[in-house]
Amino acid sequence: MTQGSIARALVGSPLRRPVYGCLFLVGLCLLLGIAFLGHVSIWLGEPLPAISVFLTALALATLVSIPAVVILWLLDRRERESIWLFGGAIIWGMVISTGVSAIFNALGHGFVSVGLEIAGGVDAEVLSDLLTAAGVAPFVEEGAKGVAILVLFIFLRAEFDNLRDGLIYGALLGLGFNIAEVALYVMKGFVDTGVAPFGEQFAARFVFLGINGHLLWSALCGAGIGIARQTTNGCLRWFAPIGGYSVAVLGHMLNNSVGVFLLVIVLSLMGYDISNDGLAVGAGSMWFAAAVMNVIVQGISYLLLLILLYLSAQWERGVIRTFLLDEVVNGSVTPEEYAEIVRDRLFVSARRIERTRRGRAIANAQNELAFRKWHLARDGIDPADDLLVAAWRQDIANLR
Repeated sequence: MTQGSIARALVGSPLRRPVYGCLFLVGLCLLLGIAFLGHVSIWLGEPLPAISVFLTALALATLVSIPAVVILWLLDRRERESIWLFGGAIIWGMVISTGVSAIFNALGHGFVSVGLEIAGGVDAEVLSDLLTAAGVAPFVEEGAKGVAILVLFIFLRAEFDNLRDGLIYGALLGLGFNIAEVALYVMKGFVDTGVAPFGEQFAARFVFLGINGHLLWSALCGAGIGIARQTTNGCLRWFAPIGGYSVAVLGHMLNNSVGVFLLVIVLSLMGYDISNDGLAVGAGSMWFAAAVMNVIVQGISYLLLLILLYLSAQWERGVIRTFLLDEVVNGSVTPEEYAEIVRDRLFVSARRIERTRRGRAIANAQNELAFRKWHLARDGIDPADDLLVAAWRQDIANLR
């Protein structure tokens, strides 16, 4: 990321003030420390062959995630985020969110186990695993990913404009989390059985090219924060992030409870003896069972995601049309380009300018300019006095 792009990302950010910069560094170091302890707890005592399996699975999961990254990149077409932020969000989900989750999941599991042992009369080990997966992990893991979205929302406000940005950032964090988690489960299966369950794990966790599971839940969580950034309603600004987090947690809980139960039923109907702990399920069978489970259990979440994508596309198109109209006068937008902007469709571009690399850069700068002017208008600030508006106009002129 160039010095100029960093300066733009920090426009309006608390990081420009030394006190908040120090607090940010302290908080980040704390998160890194917790994540480090979490990864140490995962790796401590694992044999070298298991680590080799993990690294292999991690590399494969990264490759398998490329289609999902491409889809997210296309969905972000009107105002593409920096490639560094794209990659940074994935790495945060992969490294920090998983490490933090490992610590708090272990603490939650410990409390549940102690409580069950005190209650007595139950198989504490098995039941504590089930209760942790359904009642602890969703809150912990969605919170660990949600913190990263909040960091972007608070400290890089110039890079976080609306609902669509929240969706994209959340999805990237969830994708990173999924990459690390699938590798961990492949390693765990190898340690438990001596055979690495690559086919089963990849079929289940990348059932729809990775547009499922953690990516889906984190996208909905990020959408709530994106709505808070976009809305002018004071109450909605506070309740939207809570609602997004709650929807993400609920979807995660259903997956880890009803979803697991339904997965077992589908596999049983397919002829698998699920009472056999060492049973190996074929990748094709696991994919089918996981697909059925996702459609049934996560159907409402997918529908909500599609609605939010539609609404965010409508909002973006409306803002671009409105706030680029007066740019025709000063040459930042030509009359021909504005005519194409008016014809632009929700999910497919109608702008011929985007057919070349320079044209795409011009269109992106124009859209950035429109979103910036919208935020200034909402806050009652004259765009003529804004340095960022001037910078985007200059970029457009330079690109021409």
